[in-house]
Amino acid sequence: MKKRINITLEDEVVRRVDAYADAHYTSRSGAITMLIVEATDKPAGGKSEKKSK
Repeated sequence: MKKRINITLEDEVVRRVDAYADAHYTSRSGAITMLIVEATDKPAGGKSEKKSK
C-alpha cells in the first residue's frame, strides 16, 4: 500500500533530491524512497549495530 504525504523542504534540498532522481532515472518520490530505505536499512539479522568503545 502507498500513502500520500505532504512535506515542506528547502529549495536547495529539493534541487539535491531532483539531481539524485535524475542521476538514478527515477522520480522525486522514488528518490526520496530510495534514500530513506538506504538510510534506515538494517544489517542482516535485523539487529542494529552497536559501536564498542
